[in-house]
Amino acid sequence: MKLLGYLLTVMLLTYPTLASNLKILSTPDGGTHPEPCALTCSGVASYQNGYWHNYSFGKVSKGIDYSGCGFVSSPVVTVTLSGNNMGKCPAIFIERDYVTKSISDVQTVENMSAHDMVDSQCDVYWSAFGYNC
Repeated sequence: MKLLGYLLTVMLLTYPTLASNLKILSTPDGGTHPEPCALTCSGVASYQNGYWHNYSFGKVSKGIDYSGCGFVSSPVVTVTLSGNNMGKCPAIFIERDYVTKSISDVQTVENMSAHDMVDSQCDVYWSAFGYNC
């Protein structure tokens, strides 16, 4: 019985590492790299750092800096907003022409002002999936 318990414990402890391989099927530039080079990196671009900027046509934008991830090419980036309960954080999208291996820009879908985004404390939560070798 102890042997069974030991084997079960070993399986439970090693399974997450065996099942955590990241596989990237495609990237913005169409390039692929060896699977061991695949990397997930995530972070939060706070409304307090690198402020929201009035962009054009009533939209606002914000830069996302993931240079600390060490990507060697443009990663796949996903974003969402989180804010306080009193405000309204709109939908956002990534400006495809401004995605690089270290930064990208997001823009609101709805008309907003930079002031409204700061008042609503709209932080950008981002995840980037790419290669570091």
